Amino acid sequence: MSKKESPVSVEELVALGVSENKAKQSVKSRDVAASSRFFIDEAKARGGDLTSKDFGLMIMDIASKVKMSVREELRMMLLDYLFKPEDVRLSTPEQLKAAIKFVNGAGDKAVTEEEFATASGSGVVVSAEDITTKINEVIEAERANIDEMGWGYEVKVMQQVLKALPFAPGSEVRKQIGEALTPILGDKANAKKQKKKRNKTKGKASNKQQQQEEAKDLDTQTPNDSTTTPATTSAETTTATEEKKESSAKQVVTPWEATAEKEFDYNYLIEQFGSEPISDDHLARMKKLGLKVHHFLERGIFFSHRDLDVVLDMKEKGEPIYLYTGRGPSSSAMHLGHLIPFMFTKYLQEVFDIPLVIQMTDDEKFLFKKNLTLDDDEKTGVERMCRENVKDIIALGFDPEKTFIFSDLKYMGGEFYKNVVKFQRHVNLNKARHIFGFTEENNIGEIAFCAIQAVPSFPSSFEGVIDPKAHCLIPCAIDQDPYFRLTRDIAPKLREKKPALMHSVFFPAMTGGTTKMSSSTQSETTVFLTDSPEQIKKKVMKHAFSGAPNTLKEFLEQGADTEVDISYQYLRFFMEDSDRLEEIRRLYTAGDKSMTTGVVKGELIKVLQQIVKTHQDARESVTDEDVDKFMTPRKMF
Repeated sequence: MSKKESPVSVEELVALGVSENKAKQSVKSRDVAASSRFFIDEAKARGGDLTSKDFGLMIMDIASKVKMSVREELRMMLLDYLFKPEDVRLSTPEQLKAAIKFVNGAGDKAVTEEEFATASGSGVVVSAEDITTKINEVIEAERANIDEMGWGYEVKVMQQVLKALPFAPGSEVRKQIGEALTPILGDKANAKKQKKKRNKTKGKASNKQQQQEEAKDLDTQTPNDSTTTPATTSAETTTATEEKKESSAKQVVTPWEATAEKEFDYNYLIEQFGSEPISDDHLARMKKLGLKVHHFLERGIFFSHRDLDVVLDMKEKGEPIYLYTGRGPSSSAMHLGHLIPFMFTKYLQEVFDIPLVIQMTDDEKFLFKKNLTLDDDEKTGVERMCRENVKDIIALGFDPEKTFIFSDLKYMGGEFYKNVVKFQRHVNLNKARHIFGFTEENNIGEIAFCAIQAVPSFPSSFEGVIDPKAHCLIPCAIDQDPYFRLTRDIAPKLREKKPALMHSVFFPAMTGGTTKMSSSTQSETTVFLTDSPEQIKKKVMKHAFSGAPNTLKEFLEQGADTEVDISYQYLRFFMEDSDRLEEIRRLYTAGDKSMTTGVVKGELIKVLQQIVKTHQDARESVTDEDVDKFMTPRKMF
């Protein structure tokens, strides 16, 4: 067998069925080129038919995922099992995926062939009848939950089936579950419409009940509850429920961590956090008030709220409202995910024609990130990072007459700090631990910070800047909700109004929707606002997770899953042309050869390159004088 590991040529990879662009990228990557050479030569030595594009693409898929750092004996073993007799051969995408995962994770541990065969599902055949039987068993066992949660429980059913049958074809499992649930729950599309109507009715009733419970809670708690173990508040009750449900939902969402085993279940988060869905009725009311509806709302990117109806009532009556959002400056370069709340906040400022305060939590980043310093150091100084981030924020086009940006380290004092200490007196260590999960390892600054993030939602914190009668609206990602659930509990005790909120989904990591995009400046899978067009193209083409099957044949038969395809999901955020977006979705999910993964990635690259270039051009014109103006307190009402 050949041990040759010299680089491959573009022509050789194209002959295997690889696109020319991908072939060029593979040749440029030393590791992928070496891996390609190894697997191509070894496949040929075993008699593999590389003239078959399906087989050639499979070999290249392995080469791109199995690193040369994996021991040669394991790489050989994986290849051997592609040529075994049919009854033990790795013949399905699920088996191949499991085999790749196994060899990549083996490290230096001694591995037997039996262990490899077991882990990769060698010889396992899952029939359609096996899948049907298991689905029926799960549905019977989970019928009560299915009846209660409807189609929202579909993912849980699939997880249980795949846990029992890990080598079952995912597409067949998904298809059969849909067929099995439809007679029970009715048509899925119609069920979604009915759920929105139910949520609206349920929301009104739950809001009234919550108000009654909170009023009762205020009557029973004493002023010195910060020094004793408090009666359970609505925020604590919600959090206790969250912890229980997070375990079963297999997703963790806190202000510092957001991960999921599969994709995030946002309907479940609404139930966990006790918020309400933003409904079609809300959008219709906004239109009736003459407010343009942003595509983030139409596409469910901002999907949940607290007291949005109250804000719309105030808008209708002409009563004062102000916006509050923030940014934690942990690096000089912001990324695409950071744009989402600011883009939406700018839209809200424009359509509501209201003032905005933006909190730069440089103190928080210093407390939570041990490598940062309280100076102007280019790499670690939060002071420098803060001003650089402020320039990025100003470049988005906020109204300079109605926008106040402040650094906690420089602004906090006076009425603002008075509100901080009053808030802190109502939050004891027990409550902070319960809501935020703090341990003995957290420093006291981390534990106390919740008050600093809370009080910008009180207009009295901005004396002479914000109308003291104004009501606060906070657009933020759903992971920030714990801060403001606590804020809404404490606000009446300080004779302040409860802030309203609008929650967004997470901007997913390029490698898949189980976590958020990374802020690490070392990340090769993050698109920063400082990236060049070439860097953006390289990152998308190399790292954007595809929801299409591994082979063209399977794609033409099955189409792509746009729910997990990162290129399509990013287009949902940034492509404003809804007609074109729908056309891409329709063709891509149908498996149309004119809309392959490469084509969709190309569409995304053009959109992102334009957004980043526009931003970079605008940022170049932002001066230090502009920063000083935006960060100077002044009357905005």
